[in-house]
Amino acid sequence: MKDWLIGIAVCALPLGAGAFLWLRLRRAISLSRPVAITSVLAGFSAAWAAYYLQLRFWGWTGLSLQTNPLDPSSALFAMFLFAAPVEEGIKTLAVWPLYVTRRLDTSQRGMALGGLAGAGFAAGEILRVVAFEGLSNEMVLRLVAAAPGHVFFAGCWAYFLGGRLRTFYYPSAWMVSMLLHGVYSHIVFGRGPGYIVAVLPMLAVMAWVAYGALRDITPEPLGPLSRTAPLLALAEAPSLREMRRALRRTDQPLMLHWVVVGGLVTVGIMMVSLAGAVYLGHQVGIDFAAASEADVTSNGPLVLLGSAVLGAFPCSGYLVARASGTTSVLEPAMGAALALVAVVAMLSVTAPIAIIFALATAPIAFGLACGGAWLGVAR
Repeated sequence: MKDWLIGIAVCALPLGAGAFLWLRLRRAISLSRPVAITSVLAGFSAAWAAYYLQLRFWGWTGLSLQTNPLDPSSALFAMFLFAAPVEEGIKTLAVWPLYVTRRLDTSQRGMALGGLAGAGFAAGEILRVVAFEGLSNEMVLRLVAAAPGHVFFAGCWAYFLGGRLRTFYYPSAWMVSMLLHGVYSHIVFGRGPGYIVAVLPMLAVMAWVAYGALRDITPEPLGPLSRTAPLLALAEAPSLREMRRALRRTDQPLMLHWVVVGGLVTVGIMMVSLAGAVYLGHQVGIDFAAASEADVTSNGPLVLLGSAVLGAFPCSGYLVARASGTTSVLEPAMGAALALVAVVAMLSVTAPIAIIFALATAPIAFGLACGGAWLGVAR
């Protein structure tokens, strides 16, 4: 009984997110309550269907989503070969009747209905775990961390499914969402609890992008206040339309040499930041060898080093924007992307498993670089 009460309480998180999404958008996109409830129930049913398919697959292949120290690649194989495609595919089937009946006819409605189906899927996954596996403190942590991913990534590909250019954009959007969600889920369910901290950057980016998408449809009341309170303007996330405008080249050709310089500057500042973090850690007595995948409380060293790496991106974005005199954030952003590609390439040779964590932090690193460049662009 205790597990069921805890499970129902955890279910309130994704279902509450779905309720907020419906309340926020129901008037702007004419989203009725029956259609919203249907999406949630379809996603809930999809979670149980995915579970039975995965159960048969694990029994047939002997694979598992849990990382085996003797064969760490098997969990990745299981996630990207089967679990991630099946979960996103079944969510697609859950919203497909709404698409066929033309209720999913705009990008905004697609995002809302996909997010609602994702919320239902997350709730179904939580109750499925309660019914068949039971809850521990570690499992509650994993389920709480996993729920936002279901809502966000389903909303991403459904946004393009409802758009006018769905035949062009939707397949790519679905594939990217599936791969990123697979990375996210592997860290949440496939690694030790100590590594769950690695999804915090992805959660921050997901919240930022989701808020920007909502502002495109229904602007926040904060908008008028930000014109008279600059500090509030700094806290207000830009809409997706504003993000696209900031990355668009309009008045001058792309300066490729500044892209290369931006990549070099980012890598250089990253190395200096890491060295500074290691020095600071030794000065205050941090034992970098104490970080353990099995212990969530021992990852202070991981947080320190990760913060040092991420801090390099806004610094480099600002410096490159100021030095180049650009009027957009395109060159600094592409320079940051070049640095991320270089880091992933190096990790693929030296520590292949670390690529997962590099990909998890890449979105917020790119966003921080754009934020730093936004402060430094010439206006």
